[in-house]
Amino acid sequence: MRFLRWTGAVVLLVVAAVLVGASLTARFAESELLDTDAYVATVAPLASDPAVQAAVTDRVTDEVVRRLDVPGLVQQLADSVDVRGADAIANLAGPAIASWFTDQVHRIVGKVVASPQFETIWTDANRVAHQQLANLLTDTDTDLVTSQNGDVVIDLGTVLAAVQGTLVSNGVGLAAKIPPVSIPYTVAHIDRLPQIQQSVSAFKKITAILPIVALLLLGLAVWLAPNHRRGLVVGLCCTLVVLVLMLGAFRYARGEVAGKVANPQAGEVVYNSVLAVLIAAVQTVAVVALLGIVWALLAGPSRPATAFRRNVNRLLDAVGGAIGPQETLRGLVDRWHTPIALVLAFGMIWWLLRAPSISTAFLVTGIAALVTAALTLIMRLPRGTDLAVTE
Repeated sequence: MRFLRWTGAVVLLVVAAVLVGASLTARFAESELLDTDAYVATVAPLASDPAVQAAVTDRVTDEVVRRLDVPGLVQQLADSVDVRGADAIANLAGPAIASWFTDQVHRIVGKVVASPQFETIWTDANRVAHQQLANLLTDTDTDLVTSQNGDVVIDLGTVLAAVQGTLVSNGVGLAAKIPPVSIPYTVAHIDRLPQIQQSVSAFKKITAILPIVALLLLGLAVWLAPNHRRGLVVGLCCTLVVLVLMLGAFRYARGEVAGKVANPQAGEVVYNSVLAVLIAAVQTVAVVALLGIVWALLAGPSRPATAFRRNVNRLLDAVGGAIGPQETLRGLVDRWHTPIALVLAFGMIWWLLRAPSISTAFLVTGIAALVTAALTLIMRLPRGTDLAVTE
């Protein structure tokens, strides 16, 4: 019977751990990728990132140079004049002229991309395009954002439109002849985009219940385990393993994405920015699980744990003896310590969810330790009858 209970508990704990990871991913998909304000707040700073600016500058420059075809214009000029050796001169000077022209266009485009004007264009375009991104994740292509064989593609045509006026005012009059064009730019390559789209669609329906189901399964598994404390330790260990594997998968995927886009550095910057919230949440929960394991082990029967608790209790008794009897306070805590602990626990969980980070996890754990010590101290305060007997 004991073996069966442990088997059932372990199965439930593994399922609960997997659901914790799924809950974080689903929450990220709903609150970050499908929320306009959160999405804009994530991608807006990328407008000033050097890697992204360089990638956009290179892509727009390539499009301008390709559209104008400077070597072809030089050859047309040579063909239109009746000068002996014009073709030879064009063949020699054409590449140099094209290189000089490319450098000038790159310099001018770079100035525009590095200006506040581009930051405004970038932010506004991303805000307008957010619904298109949401459509992408739900497998609905649009004019601004599309998925092509797993490539996430955005249109930089609006950037070229903003650059044209600057090019003309800087002496590149030919730029005025460039018609409105679409400039597809691959932001990232996702091998399993269709599967991700299906997952997002499913996660939207179950996001709210996944964390509840995970906690219920964890609680049921701990209750089913013959030793509740060990069951909790096993559950936290399973959760920690799942989260560490997720972090490893994120790191591997970052390298894959960076290697499959035109500008690997820019691709890595975009990847890190988009997934920053999810990675922070996974790291936070992993730290909480690790601290929970330490807490559960300190509550166990091992010699180090009992020695630790004994020394803490001695310290609390010494402090309590110095404080003296506090009958009203002790009676209040004796009666209400469970509701007080639950309220504080839910408050700390809310705080942790509101601002998930590793530092917040340590801060919340430290506060929890101090509150636990304070409640234990009050419950161990000497009673007036104890002092009377001593006297």
